[in-house]
Amino acid sequence: MAYVEDRWTVPGPNGRRVRGPRHGSGSRWRAVWEEPGGQRRRKSFATKDAAQAYLEHIAVEMRSGSYVSPAAAATPFRVAAERWYEAQTHQRATTRRLIRSRLDRTILPVLGDVAIGSLTRATVQAAVTRWAETMAAATVRVTYVYVAGICALAVEDRLIATTPCRRVNLPPIERPLITPMTVEQVQQIVDGAPERHRPMLVLAAASGLRSGELRGLTWDRVTDNADGTAVLLVDRQLTRAASASRPVWGPLKTRYSVRKVSIGAATRAALGERGAGLVFTTSKGGAITAHVAWAIWRRGADTLAPGSADLIGRPGGDGWHDLRHFHASLLIRGGASPVAVAHRLGHKDANETLRTYGHLWGDDEQRMRDASDGLVIARRDGVS
Repeated sequence: MAYVEDRWTVPGPNGRRVRGPRHGSGSRWRAVWEEPGGQRRRKSFATKDAAQAYLEHIAVEMRSGSYVSPAAAATPFRVAAERWYEAQTHQRATTRRLIRSRLDRTILPVLGDVAIGSLTRATVQAAVTRWAETMAAATVRVTYVYVAGICALAVEDRLIATTPCRRVNLPPIERPLITPMTVEQVQQIVDGAPERHRPMLVLAAASGLRSGELRGLTWDRVTDNADGTAVLLVDRQLTRAASASRPVWGPLKTRYSVRKVSIGAATRAALGERGAGLVFTTSKGGAITAHVAWAIWRRGADTLAPGSADLIGRPGGDGWHDLRHFHASLLIRGGASPVAVAHRLGHKDANETLRTYGHLWGDDEQRMRDASDGLVIARRDGVS
């Protein structure tokens, strides 16, 4: 049911409409319609034609399934954000904590009180521009992804008809080129670390495992071969919630990180005799936490020449991840393809690998030149 009513007049005694108590007050014409759920809605306009056109527009939206109730569109962005956050049950606990922090500290203070229906591309762009003034480009992009996810769910929940997160300009991410450590530097770090923890550094350099994957490795994930080599099943990692006395395992960084990694005989020998539980532990047999791992790394990195230690293992920087870069550089130098490197490191695909290590692959220009040079020649007439 939909119709246009005249707010300024009322039915008179003879059936004709006469001036009512609201005559001359506010917009004269009001569009009245009934939503699919039975709720009656009203909206006032200055002209009858405008009210009728609006009802026709509403009818089209209802038939197409794109209709959004004005009451739904008035929902504060923070309400939609909380619905989206509660739906992130597939995320790891650590990721959920990061999302919660980003919502409370960055997104909601700027967009929380904005009605979801009034959110425009310009509004989102202004927020991104504001964040870019004080935040790193990568952090701004992650924050925008959260906003886009909230808006996408709002479309699904019929709070808005379309998402405003379109053609929003994001700050470019400048990726510094990875400069891998040399074999001599890695050996010096290993020699400078406590003897008990040197095998973990050796395995990191020989496998490319992430810190949490190394610290969470258990002996039941190590399969020994007859020739002294071994295969590691990497399917979980030690989480930040773990303590020395209470190991807590969680899923890997992504589903693509689940993999099997082979190690050579020398690396396997460095791990020592098989045991039970964690492969690497503290002197008291407990799990190695991220804090302890950082101390181990610094102990070794501090033995490097002055200036070298400032380039690697920075607080909040790479640390153990530098050994992952080192391992990747060895694979590339050995002729491994981007696909093979991606699989061993647990990347999503070769594109991710190339974005990080593409500059380490040698220039193929000379090989391409020599591959075709001289195969076809220009003979002189009469010369065979």
